[in-house]
Amino acid sequence: MSYSNYAQAASAYKEREVLTASPARLVVIVYDHILANLQRARVARDAKRPDVQTEAIGRARDGIVELLVTLDVERGGQIAKDLQSLYSFMLQQLVDATKVEPAKLQRMITMISDLRESFAVVAAGPQAVKETAA
Repeated sequence: MSYSNYAQAASAYKEREVLTASPARLVVIVYDHILANLQRARVARDAKRPDVQTEAIGRARDGIVELLVTLDVERGGQIAKDLQSLYSFMLQQLVDATKVEPAKLQRMITMISDLRESFAVVAAGPQAVKETAA
């Protein structure tokens, strides 16, 4: 099987995963996308590849925008409002992709990782929440 066949199979798998995912799982998928791009930006920065860094931070920002616009503040109450503030802060921190310092990038990675882990527990269902609380 050629590389393009593997790439097509992986793409089809990812598409099926997204189409069949619960809303909580979709949030985890978006967090994974953001994390991958923030880490890619960090590697590009270290390799002095500003073009790749700019593209990766742009993709991370797109993921944060997706999370921001899909928040339902009416139904989500205070938690949704807090997430809205946090996502807005993150966007502001990543406005100028060429000036994102390593410490700021690491802070974003840590924040997104923490949020991702929390949503992963929720996406796993009530039993996972009980096990995490124990």
